[in-house]
Amino acid sequence: MDPKQALETVVRPKLEDSFGKAVAMLIIMSATSAARVPITELNRQQYLALVRALAQDERVLKMWGSSGTAGQLAQWEREVD
Repeated sequence: MDPKQALETVVRPKLEDSFGKAVAMLIIMSATSAARVPITELNRQQYLALVRALAQDERVLKMWGSSGTAGQLAQWEREVD
C-alpha cells in the first residue's frame, strides 16, 4: 500500500478508535514533528519513521501497553510496499 494511503486508511482510523479524532490528530502531529517527516508527501522511509515515532508516544504506550503497541507497530510496518 502507498504510505499516504496507509496513514489515512489504517493508522489514523486505529488511533481515532482508541483516542478520538482530536487526540489522534495531536498524536500524529507530535509524531510527525518527532520523526521530522512531512505529513503530506510520505515515502516509505518517512512512513516507517512516523509509525515508529507513534509507537514511542507515551499516550499510545499507556493506552495499548508495550506489547500491544509493538504488535500494532509491526502491523503498520507491514502495510507499506
